[in-house]
Amino acid sequence: MGITKVLSGAALGTIISISSLSSAHAAVLHKDDAAQAKVETKQQASITIAKAKQAALNNCSCKGAVQSAQMKKVNGSYVYVVNVLDVKGIQHTINVNCDNGKVMKHQTEKKQQFISKANAEKIALKNGKGTVKSSELKQENNVMVYIVQVAGQDGKLHTFHINCKDSKIVKHDIKENQVYMTRAKAESYALNHCKGVVKSSEMKTENGVSVYVVSIFSKDGKLHTLHMDGKSGKVLKEDVQKKQAMIAAKKAHSIALSHCKGIVKSSEMKKENGVYVYIVKITAQNHTEQTVKVNAENGNIFN
Repeated sequence: MGITKVLSGAALGTIISISSLSSAHAAVLHKDDAAQAKVETKQQASITIAKAKQAALNNCSCKGAVQSAQMKKVNGSYVYVVNVLDVKGIQHTINVNCDNGKVMKHQTEKKQQFISKANAEKIALKNGKGTVKSSELKQENNVMVYIVQVAGQDGKLHTFHINCKDSKIVKHDIKENQVYMTRAKAESYALNHCKGVVKSSEMKTENGVSVYVVSIFSKDGKLHTLHMDGKSGKVLKEDVQKKQAMIAAKKAHSIALSHCKGIVKSSEMKKENGVYVYIVKITAQNHTEQTVKVNAENGNIFN
């Protein structure tokens, strides 16, 4: 009986030893298998993930940005699965062969889940009046955003970070030092160049340059449109409408003098209550100063 117990104990120890050895051996084998799988995966990826991303972007008809990229085994082949968001707000899933960089599959989401570049620019311009300098789709803190730069009519450069998913402005940076002329200054420069009254003024992008387009009813009675550099105020182009839009200042003087005899001291065109008028100041024959208002469009005198 004692011998049996000893043998049983010895056998049990042997079994435990073998069991422990088997577990250890299995762990080594598992480690080797994982290493082998890693080597195999590495061998399958002849192209880098950066090249796969570029291949995916090149395959999209619209410009966009990569949302994510990872290697997977699909139907026995290793591919990079690259998700791309294009500037129209459409998502693309593109499979790129890890061995040769060729696009194996390209799927497009039919439903638009993100805002487009055009909409992002509208949001930026609504919050910062001016003209779009640049807009770019990027990923920031795992969120897809449009970075839109606006040359503001306040003379400053505004940078908006707009969430592509919910249209919210994540961040708004303002370059405090004056980069561009203000709208008021642009109008002042335009009036120095062409005497009259401003009909309209707005900032636009022309040939990649931010310009102020200022339209003026000049004292010659014609509409002058000045295209001015948004930074320096230099007149780049001036268009003059051939058709007479208003009566000329000389004609307004003549009408005013027919109403009040004397000598014209000064005259100025202004917009009052939505009507363009010449305000003519006359030194009358009785040596008093009289003011006559002449409708700049039809020559009628305001009493």
